[in-house]
Amino acid sequence: MITATQHEPDARRNQADRQSERVNLRRLYLLMYPLCLVAAVAARLTDHSGTAAEKPVQSIFAEARSSAYAAAGYAFQA
Repeated sequence: MITATQHEPDARRNQADRQSERVNLRRLYLLMYPLCLVAAVAARLTDHSGTAAEKPVQSIFAEARSSAYAAAGYAFQA
């Protein structure tokens, strides 16, 4: 019973750290999404291929969302 009460502050601290990381990830995503959206639009506008086989599968918004999450995820690996 004593060990359970000793680990309780560590669990709360870990939960607070995870919550803080989630907030930071969300903020970074909100910063990166508009930049990735502009990049996706620019990539689509400058694409000169006329074949249907080379057209992108994802929408511009889905492409920007996945790019923003990928970029934000790399920030937390360091």
